[in-house]
Amino acid sequence: MKTIRRASGPVIGVLAGAVAAGVLLGGNATATESDTTNDRVAIRDVIDRHQMYIDLRDADAYANLYTKDGSYRSPFGSADGRSKIKAMFTDLAEKGFTKGKRHMTGPAMIEVNGTTATARSWYWVAETEKEHAVYATGTYTDKFRKVNGHWEIAQRVQTLDQLAPASQ
Repeated sequence: MKTIRRASGPVIGVLAGAVAAGVLLGGNATATESDTTNDRVAIRDVIDRHQMYIDLRDADAYANLYTKDGSYRSPFGSADGRSKIKAMFTDLAEKGFTKGKRHMTGPAMIEVNGTTATARSWYWVAETEKEHAVYATGTYTDKFRKVNGHWEIAQRVQTLDQLAPASQ
């Protein structure tokens, strides 16, 4: 009886994992689908941390989301490589560019292909000091690379949504 009880813990854990994978993946889960789902969750975490680190003014954590040779392109600045991305982040923060702002990312479409992935997401920046308002909206187009088991941004291109002309 003791042997059965000892084995029941791991067996129950395996069964619970299989049930969870089936529920999360529509009942037809395979190891590959489960891995892809885990990758998408990990990539989404990187996307979310990107925004949080801006508002926390954590230049090191922000830069470390990028691959060593990562690139960032936006209407506000561009940089190649982790150290230059960190320097750009620090410079913008010191100039007060992000002061009184809250950065958020909405829905994301993430496609995983082995150790690379792409994502497209919408973002908005809220004004939090002068008045509560949406400051800007736009799109991130990202390329990710899995490095030592962790997803990192290899390339991020940020665009701003254009406002309609006042006459419309």
